[in-house]
Amino acid sequence: MPYEIEATAASTAAPEVVFKHLAVAEAWSEWGSFPTRARRERAGDEHPNGVGAVRRIPPARERVVLYEPPRRYGYVALSGLPVREYRAEVTLTPHGLGTQITWRGAFEPLVPGTAGLVRVFLGRLLRSFARRVAYHAEHCEPGCPARLPDVV
Repeated sequence: MPYEIEATAASTAAPEVVFKHLAVAEAWSEWGSFPTRARRERAGDEHPNGVGAVRRIPPARERVVLYEPPRRYGYVALSGLPVREYRAEVTLTPHGLGTQITWRGAFEPLVPGTAGLVRVFLGRLLRSFARRVAYHAEHCEPGCPARLPDVV
């Protein structure tokens, strides 16, 4: 039985803007505070950032499994996390002129007996991601990869 985690945040940015910051792997480097740059390793099946795209967002490597602009985005971890079967889905709901961000994850611990610790770690990580992408989408500077044309 998988363990589940959830994080939420609100942004004054529109869902279309937030979605771009999730879909473009290189944009994660702008808001994610990773030790090395995030990048797309493989283009998606029908869209470069869509389903089938493989991204390296250090230390993880993941594949996009859900791509419904501008409302839902999902991915599975291929490597780099201390879990098995990690899957996350981000739902973007219009809220006034902005967006309610709901980031849900599910996982199975790699090591028996570590589910509680992993749940705390991943819960903090998802809360940080939700808050950071919300803030960055509101204050995105020119030059951010999510601002490039045709990224979604």
